[in-house]
Amino acid sequence: MDVDADDPESFVELDGPGSRIIIHEIDNQILLKSYYRDPSGELKHEEVILGDASERVNFKIIFDGYNKTNAIYAEDGSSIVTPFYNLDRQKLPYIDFSNGYIKFTTFILGEGTYLDVDLYNINQTAERKFITAIGNSRIIPFGLDGPMNGTEEGIDYLKSKGYRGTLWFDKGLLEKSNEREISYLRSLVANDSWEVGIHYTKELNNLPLEEAYRVMNEEYSYVYEKVGKKPTNWCCLRNRDNLTHAIYAYDNLGMTWRNGDAAIHAERDVGNLYDDTWEWWEPASKAGMSYPVFSHQLDVEPAIKYSISRSKFREWVDNYYANNMTVVSFYEYNQISRNTYDANFGNLQYDENLLSFDAHTDGFKAHVNINITAGNDTQVYDTTLEQYLDYKTEQDRSITFWVEDGHNYKVYINKLD
Repeated sequence: MDVDADDPESFVELDGPGSRIIIHEIDNQILLKSYYRDPSGELKHEEVILGDASERVNFKIIFDGYNKTNAIYAEDGSSIVTPFYNLDRQKLPYIDFSNGYIKFTTFILGEGTYLDVDLYNINQTAERKFITAIGNSRIIPFGLDGPMNGTEEGIDYLKSKGYRGTLWFDKGLLEKSNEREISYLRSLVANDSWEVGIHYTKELNNLPLEEAYRVMNEEYSYVYEKVGKKPTNWCCLRNRDNLTHAIYAYDNLGMTWRNGDAAIHAERDVGNLYDDTWEWWEPASKAGMSYPVFSHQLDVEPAIKYSISRSKFREWVDNYYANNMTVVSFYEYNQISRNTYDANFGNLQYDENLLSFDAHTDGFKAHVNINITAGNDTQVYDTTLEQYLDYKTEQDRSITFWVEDGHNYKVYINKLD
């Protein structure tokens, strides 16, 4: 990229996963500052010179979801490492992962009259191994609070595309539901791969911690017993919850948090798909942008507050379908992404004709790239399922396909006569 401004106070802000970065021109140099909150909440930053302002500058940002840091490297080898910008995201008790997008915003300040920012190249890469678990930009996590009446048509439309999602069950709504409604929801979980989540009936921030924990435990047990499957994701009334609740839910109930900077609040006010956020979601869905999101009713036209109108929801689904993307639950999205860290591969045997290995994942499927040179007759075989698998041949002739936990795979690189 290069940056040209007529006032040093003007800058471009780069927001990436866990980062808030300021880039501006000072004394004919391009300066980058990476901001973060220290444990007391005080805003701090580290800085690095990217290069001469008269030339294009190249730099690299390395996201570390285990240590919760971003490392930034300039072309001359100088570097800085900073914690994630948001203190809550720094302290999440589980592996974090890149959301797969970055955002540039320009600010003309002081006596400035212009700020030109040119982007020449952006690449997203992963550290390569012979077998590398990678993310999948073709999935988007979605779910429903309640679930409320006025959702069955929308759910059926999702199912018609092979899509699924998360159901954040609300104890109060479940108590008012009849047996037909509960059986329908149980069927989505048991037969259509929908995830069980919890929508706590209280604003947890307004309760003393011990009372909040009691509510979390009791409603977890209620939903588990009523639906028949353990919840794996959670939120609460009006999303008034915090990191302390998130740590408790993960450590004691095995659930990850729907909210916070690592999930629906990475961008302000767009994590709820409803008519008021459609101005943002219409172009985002047309572009195939993946971002975690929830809604309430899907079938009413026009929609009630915090719900999406029937026509807009169908357009949203159609946009992702046209982009060859799949709507999934938050659990599926999270586990596939976290397998980039958790997945490992053993019992490796390899020669010029055959590769054999065992896959070990976090319990969910993993998306893997194999660094071989595929031929026209290359085949992938799952010996556990006793079936051949489809795969994608990349530009460098390596191959990418899905693996499951505990399965053995054979890749026939060259056809054997």
